[in-house]
Order: sequence, then C-alpha cells, then structure tokens
Amino acid sequence: MSNKIGVRQARPALAAIALAALVGGCGGGGTQSATVPLSTTVIDGALENALVCLDKNANGACDAGEPQGRTNVAGKVTLDVDRADLGKFALLAIVGVDAKDADTGPVTSAYSLSAPADKTSVVSPITTLVHHVMTSTGASSDEAAAVVRNATGLSVSVFSDYTASAAPTDGTVNPATLGRMLVVTTQQQYAAVSSAVGTTAVDSSTITRADVDLAIRKKLLERMPTMLAALASPAVATAATPQARESALQAAATTLVSESGLSSAGLTTQVAVNNQISNPAPVAAYVPTAGIGLADLTFTDASNYFARAFTSSLAQDTPDSNNYVRYQIRRYQKVAGFESRWAGGSSGTPSRQADLSWNGSAWVSCGLNFESKSRVRDAQGNSDYVYCDNRETGTSQRGVIDIAGQSMASVYNTIRAAGYTNLTITDPTTALGSAVFPAGSTMRYQTGIVLSTNITYYPAGKDGPPGISNTVAKFSPALTAGGDGRLQPQGQGCNTDEGNGTHATTLEQMIASFTGNPCIFAPGATFTYQSMVYTNPDSVNESWGPQTVSLGTIGTAPVGFGTAPGFYTGNTRIRVAFKGSGTNPVTYYACKERFNNGSTRNCTAIGTGSYAIATLGDARVMTFNNLPSQAAALTSDRVFVERGGAIYFGFKSKLGTNERARPNSVASAAMLAQLGIPAIDPSVPHTLSAGSYQGVYDLRVAGTNAPALPAFVTTFRNDGSASCVEPGVAPVNCTVTITNAATGAFTIAYGVASASGTIDMLAGSLTGTFVDPTSTPTTDSIIGFRR
Repeated sequence: MSNKIGVRQARPALAAIALAALVGGCGGGGTQSATVPLSTTVIDGALENALVCLDKNANGACDAGEPQGRTNVAGKVTLDVDRADLGKFALLAIVGVDAKDADTGPVTSAYSLSAPADKTSVVSPITTLVHHVMTSTGASSDEAAAVVRNATGLSVSVFSDYTASAAPTDGTVNPATLGRMLVVTTQQQYAAVSSAVGTTAVDSSTITRADVDLAIRKKLLERMPTMLAALASPAVATAATPQARESALQAAATTLVSESGLSSAGLTTQVAVNNQISNPAPVAAYVPTAGIGLADLTFTDASNYFARAFTSSLAQDTPDSNNYVRYQIRRYQKVAGFESRWAGGSSGTPSRQADLSWNGSAWVSCGLNFESKSRVRDAQGNSDYVYCDNRETGTSQRGVIDIAGQSMASVYNTIRAAGYTNLTITDPTTALGSAVFPAGSTMRYQTGIVLSTNITYYPAGKDGPPGISNTVAKFSPALTAGGDGRLQPQGQGCNTDEGNGTHATTLEQMIASFTGNPCIFAPGATFTYQSMVYTNPDSVNESWGPQTVSLGTIGTAPVGFGTAPGFYTGNTRIRVAFKGSGTNPVTYYACKERFNNGSTRNCTAIGTGSYAIATLGDARVMTFNNLPSQAAALTSDRVFVERGGAIYFGFKSKLGTNERARPNSVASAAMLAQLGIPAIDPSVPHTLSAGSYQGVYDLRVAGTNAPALPAFVTTFRNDGSASCVEPGVAPVNCTVTITNAATGAFTIAYGVASASGTIDMLAGSLTGTFVDPTSTPTTDSIIGFRR
C-alpha cells in the first residue's frame, strides 16, 4: 500500500476556482483550451534536470499520466495542466542523481521537494516545509506559511525565489543557507534510514521512498531550533568560501541526524501511523468517557520523576454545540520523594503557574483546574485546540496503534526507535519488567502544529530588589554612556558601582538606559575559581551589561558552579540596544558570558531592526522586528511588558511542531501503576502539595517605614530542603513547613527566629508574622513575594 497523505481539500479547491477565473476570464465568448500552462522554478540552488509533476494521487512519486517535465539549467519548467486540476494538487520535484545544482554541482544523493497546490511558482526546501505542515494538519497554505516563517525566523516570503535575490545584510536568516541546510540534513537522514525501504511496516504495508521522505520531513521542523543554532555558528555564518560553508553545513547535518532519534526500525511504526491518517477507517460515533493521557514522562524511580497528564471527567469529555471537549493539564514531580503538583505555566517549575497572558481583551492566568478545549477529531485524526484561554492555539493529527497484550518494554523501545522522546525512562528494563498492556490499550502518535501564541509574562519582581527577578533594571546616564573605564576616575562613569541598578517604570526609561555604549577595561582580567586562575583570552575586555538588555541566551552551560569551561561559559547572550538609524531603531548583539559572575562581555553587533509599542489593556508592550539569525535558535521571541509601574521580561512562544507518543487512558493507568506513580482520578480536582510552593521568597517588615532590603531571603527547594539568609550574611539551613497546602499556610524556623503566615501560590505573595526574641520589637508583621 503506498502512502497517500490525507489533505483537506476545501481551501485548495477554493483557490482552484479563483485561479480558473483569472485564467479563463469572464466574457468575450470563444472556446477555452482544455489545458493551461503551469510554470515553476525548482531551487536549492537552481536545479537542472529535476523531474517535476502534478502529484494528483499525493503518493510522493511522479506517475504515468500525471503532467510532468524536466527543469532547464535555470531550474524552470512549464507543465500542461488540465484546467480542472489547476490549484488542486501539489507540485512535486524529484531531484535525482542525474540532476545538477547551480551552486554545488551534480547531486550525489536523491531527494524530493514540493510546493502547495495554490503556491506553485517556486518549489524549494522551504516550500516543502510549508506543504508538509499543510498535509500534516489540514492547515491552509497561509497558516502553514506563518508557522514556517515564524519557526525559521525568515524575514522574506517562504514562497520566494531566494536565488534571485542577494543574501540579507541585516543579520536575519539567509533563506539560501537555510534551504541548503534542509537539503543536506534530508540527504544524510535518508542515508541513515534508507535500509527501511522495501521492508514491512507494522500495518503490513511495504515501506516506500516516499514514506521515508515524509518521516524525515516530520523531523525537520521539530529540530529547527538546533538547525538554526548551527546556521548561526561561526563555521557557517562567517565561512570564508562557499566550499567551507558547505563543509560546515554537512558537519552540522551529521550532528543533527545523530540526535534526531529516527531509525530504520522506528520507521515501521511511523509509516503505519501515516498510512492510517491517509486512509482512515470509518469513524464511529464519539463516546464521551472520563480518562487520562500521559503526555510527558521523565522517570528515574518512584521517588524521582516528572509527569504531565491530560485529564477529562465524563462531563468535560462531552462535546458542546461546537463539538469541543474540555481537558485539564496536571503536572506531578517528585524529587527525593518530595512531591510538587501544579498545572500550567511556561517552564518546569510550579511558580510559573502565575504567568499572565493577553487573551485578546484582558490579561489572564490559568488556574490549577483551568479547562482548555479541543475539537472532537475528524476522520483524518485532525483536531484543533485552544490552550489556556488563547495563550496558544493550533491543530494536531493523530494515528492510533493497538498495543494490548504487548510488553510495556517492547512498546517503549518502539516509541524511542520511532524518534518520540516525550516518554523517557532511565532503566526501562528494570522499571517495566515483564509487564504487558491490558485489553483496550492503544498508543496515540500525535503531531501538533502551533498556529498562534499570545504575549505572556511572569508578574514577579516589582516589589523586590532590581536585577534579581523578572523586571528590567535601569542605570544612570553616567554609566550607560560607557567609555574607557581606564581613563575615568574611581566612582565616576564606568567605575560607578550601581549594583543591580534601579527599577525601570516606563518603556521610555528602558530605551534611554540601554545605549549600546560599552565600558572598556584592561584586557588582562582574571578570576580564581576552585584554586585555579582563569584569564580573559580576548584582546578586549568590554562590559555591556548596563548598556544592553537581554533577548535570551543560547546554551545551558552553568554560571558560577560546576566545572568551569574557561573564563567564559560558552553560552551566547542575545541582547539589544536602542541605537541606529531610522524610526525606533535597535541594534542586536551576540555577547559572551563570564563564568564566575555571569556578566555580559565583549558583544558583537549581529543585526539591526526596530521596535514597536502597542497598548494591550492596561499595559504597553514592546516587540521587535527584523530579529537576527542567532535569535532564530531561541524558542520564543522577547517582548517587554510595561504594567503597574514596572517593566517585565515577557515572551511570545514561536510557532512550530511537536511530536508525542501518548498512551490512552487504559494504557496510561497501567503504565503509571507499573512505575509506582500514584493513580490519577480525572473526576477529582487537581490539588496543590507542599512542594507546589517551592521558590525563592523575599520577606520584609511591613509598613511605610519598611527597609529597602528584605529581612531575610528563603529558598524552598523541590526536594523539601530550604536555606535562609539575611542580607550580607552567609546562607544557613532553615526549615520550611507548609502546614496546609490548600491555603498555603506555612511556618519557617530560622535559628531562634521564626515566621508564619500564608502564601498565595498563584500571585506569589506572602503575608505573616516574624518573631525574633533577640530583636526589638520581638514580633513584626511581614510581607513577602516570590522571585
């Protein structure tokens, strides 16, 4: 059975009607020709002798009877297409080893490209991504183009002939380099799994080249952040010759393929899922049921794990008048047996449950038992969803494989071989043993596409010291002016010690503070760490922290702990300053990060752009245009939110794809029981635990005469341990006890001192009483906040 990709034809059909009207006109009489010319250009570089066809049966091959032709030296070809077929079928280009690339010469490994039915003027690696998003989700070409453009960071149309234009000079992603990266990664991935062609999938179909191509395309968008980081590396971005760039791209592709998780063995499952989606069985009437679905799992043992589950009660799973059902998200974490429970948020910590998002009319948070919604799936396994009151919307497509009676260990190995990494078990042989899935167990292989996201921020830090939480700090004009610190007196200019600065309260203050004028110091800087002296390896030593503001960090190397990789961490800080020409100008920078103190050093300009400010409710929001190629590797775009007298670091998640293997309710319950994880009852509301309140809290005396610094800082960790410190005093162990997880009631024992009160988990605020027998008065009212 060949793999035929299921595509919703409603939108392409409308496009066909519009195109036919344009070609045929609307008057004048006469007989129209039965065929019309359809011209296209096929590119990586311009591709000569590529076989191009109208893929009428969507099988990924150019079959007899389908309009087809070969491209000329400029990559151009014109097909004679039946008028009735215009705009209905995708264009397919088979680039064989008999083809030639104008940039890199003879093609040494075959691959295929495609373009959507209603966007056929160019066929490129980038239009292939767009077409894949469409066929994977039923999205329109415009929706799919928005996903690809946002995920890749391109500043040009995804349907453009980028070989006809000069490379961008503003630091944005070069579409030609991206296109080449997609091709070489595809070629290498195919070489790694090509042995699967001709073998049998788990649905007894024979695996074809087109099946393999589809599986590879699914991986490309999923791996896009890593791919973009490779494109921004000096080896690629500053390659001295085209040959050097090609060599760097090939090396980067080798790494990407090794990390993709896709194997020949895994294709047997991938192909069966794709076949099922393309040729769905008759859909039975939807039957509501209470249930759970294990979406993510990282498991070491029963005392150390993280799990995320989707749950629905019977009432929530009953479709409404728009065919939507409701679901909740529940997160569970155990560290050394200490449990934390929470629901949503943008990171793996309970505190981010407090995140606020703009839903189109108001700033909202999603509480512990907030109900998101998704539509009942259609015959092709398609559904659309609305998460957290429009924080994110998208579509997903699902294939289902029966796993009843199969061993849990073998199913887990199949999932991993197919490249699904959302379920991770450190020692599956021991943890799963010989357990088998009970009757009614299925595995749902799901591809999701994020189609829209809204601006979100974490509302913490306004009342605390600047520079330690999620608010933007500003510095004095004398310091932000920068200059040569070696020539400035102590206590002036660059030699001013302003600590973490002061809170910026308006976007205008922030703009004025970040000038992009660094402070220059002597290059031979050193620090001592673990009895070793580390010296700045650069010929310059410039401090850029007070003069630029962060857009994000690429890399996860630690700062100030662990093994020092050198004077710098190796992470790249992407930052921005408000300087340049034109309206609302900005300059983007890539900066180094000093290991011992995390300071921003030795920045290099990597692009220019502009900012825009919009009013959203009672807030003003700054966004950025023309982001540099390095920023494309970040998983979200930075925004700044001015609200309530503070400037918060915010973000807008990027569009893109994700793939997950999700056991159904029966299989999820059986797997949790086997692993020793407590059962999840979807009919019982999710509740907080003591660990849900983990975080760093600043406590201070209440009232108008309260000191600027907190009375003490308490760190409550995810393993139940805690430490407390007074300003200027070394940390000491203390004991934090959540006496009532539902209300947030707590006590803190800190030497002879103690505190008690309540924490609002969602707001991150704290009120209570502090008792210190050694002070006068011995008792004070306190307030606090979570950083």
